[in-house]
Amino acid sequence: MRRLMIALTIIVVGACFAAPGRAVAQTANAASEEQMIRQLSQQWVAAVATKDPAAVVKFYMDDGVVLPQGAPLAEGHDAIAKVWRGYFDLPDFSLTFSPTKINVSSSGDMAYEIGTYALGFGGDKGLVQQSGKYVVVWKKVGNTWRAAADIFNSDGAAP
Repeated sequence: MRRLMIALTIIVVGACFAAPGRAVAQTANAASEEQMIRQLSQQWVAAVATKDPAAVVKFYMDDGVVLPQGAPLAEGHDAIAKVWRGYFDLPDFSLTFSPTKINVSSSGDMAYEIGTYALGFGGDKGLVQQSGKYVVVWKKVGNTWRAAADIFNSDGAAP
């Protein structure tokens, strides 16, 4: 099931960024849109540091989706807040993430971000540290970018 969800995500994201048989020309402001998303990612990390689910869900669209590792899909602000609250309730929780690639669509209204994260929390046997990767699909509504889909998974075995 997880492989199917990942495959579908790749297909949907790919369809948003290229039409068969033609190269995608980037808009003249793709660099500034990319910079806006990089700034949003930094603000998102700062919001996570507050451990306030309400501050974090503001980065998502109203119908945004989170696909957390080892857990069911969460859709909408209430469900997304519940996922984040679960993480924030972990003892000694910490999370940082950073984009390694951002690609803005030629229309300038969709983008995807690929990055890495470092997660830490207190477990039964001491501090658990995990590194992994993520994909965020961004959608621009008016002048604001919001996360439409957010998926992440560990580079190693699940703790």
